[in-house]
Amino acid sequence: MNKNILAASFVAVLTLAACKKENPASGSSLGTDSIMSSPKDSTHHSISDSLATNQTDSAPEIIKTTISDKDGKKLDMTFDNTKNTVSLVLNGETIELEGQKAASGIWYKNDHYELRGKGNENELHKDGKLIFKSEK
Repeated sequence: MNKNILAASFVAVLTLAACKKENPASGSSLGTDSIMSSPKDSTHHSISDSLATNQTDSAPEIIKTTISDKDGKKLDMTFDNTKNTVSLVLNGETIELEGQKAASGIWYKNDHYELRGKGNENELHKDGKLIFKSEK
């Protein structure tokens, strides 16, 4: 009896999760060229969550966010999900990275830089040396 209730509950949850609500903004002029800006306070916003929300049909292709380290240094990031790239601005220098297949979270790199993260924990390395770590 307990197995039947558990199985029925599992099927109900899967059915509800598979249903999609129609997004009223999908017919608007925003389309795929819209830009979503995240809050400046990265402690209440994770990059992974922003990127995960981009998996829906109506989510923006460009996501901009800013994170800070413990000393208040800022890292501006612009994710282009169409090109699978991120453009970083750190200390006035612009860095372009290409997306890599990550088991979870994010992973972008080029010949010298590598950005990895999950949730609010993000690290930028240059030639293997940690140069930026976001504040938790």
